[in-house]
Amino acid sequence: MVISRFIQSIEPLLAKFGIFAPDVRVERLVLDSRDVSSKTAFIAVKGHALDGREFIPQAISLGAPAIIAETDDPKAHGHCTMRHNSVIVEFYDLNQSLSALAAAFYDYPATKMTTIAVTGTNGKTSVVQLLSQLRTALGVKCGMIGTLGSGLYQEPFDISELDETRNTTPDAVKMHYILADLAQQDVHQVAFEASSHALVQGRLNQVKTDVAVFTNLTHDHLDYHGSMEAYAKAKRRLLEQPALRHVVLNADDAESMNWAKHSPETAQIVWFGIDLDPSSLPDGAKYCSANAIRTTPQGLSFELATSWGSSPVQLGLVGKFNAYNALAAAGVVLSLGTRFSDLLASLKQLQPVPGRMELFRSGTGPSVIVDYAHTPDALEHALAAASAHKMGDLWCVFGCGGERDKGKRPHMGKVAAQGADHVVLTADNARTETVESISQDIRSGIDEHASVTMITDRKEAIAYALKHAKTNDIVLLAGKGHENYQDIQGQRIAYDERAYIPALLKELTA
Repeated sequence: MVISRFIQSIEPLLAKFGIFAPDVRVERLVLDSRDVSSKTAFIAVKGHALDGREFIPQAISLGAPAIIAETDDPKAHGHCTMRHNSVIVEFYDLNQSLSALAAAFYDYPATKMTTIAVTGTNGKTSVVQLLSQLRTALGVKCGMIGTLGSGLYQEPFDISELDETRNTTPDAVKMHYILADLAQQDVHQVAFEASSHALVQGRLNQVKTDVAVFTNLTHDHLDYHGSMEAYAKAKRRLLEQPALRHVVLNADDAESMNWAKHSPETAQIVWFGIDLDPSSLPDGAKYCSANAIRTTPQGLSFELATSWGSSPVQLGLVGKFNAYNALAAAGVVLSLGTRFSDLLASLKQLQPVPGRMELFRSGTGPSVIVDYAHTPDALEHALAAASAHKMGDLWCVFGCGGERDKGKRPHMGKVAAQGADHVVLTADNARTETVESISQDIRSGIDEHASVTMITDRKEAIAYALKHAKTNDIVLLAGKGHENYQDIQGQRIAYDERAYIPALLKELTA
């Protein structure tokens, strides 16, 4: 474990921040009081949802030898007091210094590997996973951090081998802990998802980043950011990461021009897109383009044209947008110095990302695609991708999360009705809202003449769709993807769609 390598005193650690503290040795920094032990330092920070300072008594009772607590008074910075057996050190503006504090404690782990940060509304998870696949096939030991979890990427890939991450991008302290753990395992590359929330909250401030990837920008998280302009600006904070050497941009997304304008002058820009015209790019720009895309029952085929070479390519991935994901990954790999011929060899080995347009087939029943799409744009792309492969009707089974951006619900309904022949509204992570009220919000965006069915229980909704779908139909299950739970009324209920579907198909076709 990494903790065996980082037992140290808080005295020299806090000295870097102008604080004289006593010689108290700890082996880990923790933000969650539930993780406190007699060997950890509890970081009591004023967060966005909770104030960690309220949990100081709990940390003391659990035997924390050191507590570093945020203070709103700059004059109190460095003030130390003893309470029972715990030393409490006051730290001004601690929230904004978390990443720097954790980086120093774990000996700047990001500097020991190549780091790739991927941001954008859609595609982050897929690009991170495809990058890990490509580089692993090239003999590079890779780690990954994101929605699927964190840990070492190994073939054959098993999502259960990853450690669960509470957020798309872990908190600032956990991020450096994970990086240090991966560095101890001699990992040479780490690809991670950089969410807009994480960038605004400074979780990545001191994570040395070699490559920044921007996938796209569509409607999402406006309940947090307030406007598309603020959301876009939050994403572009990735360009402020230290040591940035390469920026990989989606040429088919208008927001990429703002990225190019704000990119560091020392960073090389690589553009990727569909049927990209190299003459439209700035002189000397690097590029990766998928030309003349064809959809086949086996996946996608196209001519890969790049600044490094050209060749026909066939991928076992479903959906045109997966061409974008593969191009983004290829752009990163090539920018890091991989030979074009080696890239082609590794592209042939790409596998679908768990829960991302993952296809399940049965002998006589309909085909099922499980996808994580939970935004209007992602759902539209998923439906379009599935439609390109269908020979019969297209069904869409989905819901929307409770206590999240309600404004997107009617848009999701409209997109579903326009892209599918049949819509079944059901549960997602309803949280404390009712599935019925969420479904009504979605239904408000759907034309009254559309084929819509509402079934509260998600398993029952899926069973209904599969029983009524014909052999050549495709049933798209959107929203859950890789997740193995449902969040209902404050409880996480075990629910693994990817495990449920094969069993249900077998039952229905028996």
